[in-house]
Amino acid sequence: MIEHGVRIIGRINLASGVPYHASQMYARNVTAFILHLLKDGKLRIDRDDEIIRETLLTSGGEVVNDRVREFFSLPAMVS
Repeated sequence: MIEHGVRIIGRINLASGVPYHASQMYARNVTAFILHLLKDGKLRIDRDDEIIRETLLTSGGEVVNDRVREFFSLPAMVS
C-alpha cells in the first residue's frame, strides 16, 4: 500500500500475533530458568548464584528473600 508517497509494509492485524509470540517467549524463559536450577538432573539451591538467590523465597520453612521479608515486615536475616 502507498500512502502520501510512502510504501507501508506490515501486518493488518498485528495484535492477533502477539499472544502467540508472548506465550513462546514466556515458555522459553521458564524452560531456561528451570534448566538453570538443575545440575546433573538434580535441583540445586546455590545461594551464591544471583538468579537462584534472588528468586528463592523460602528455605527450611523460613522466608529467606530479603524483599519478601521487608514486604511482610519481618526482621532481616542474620548471615
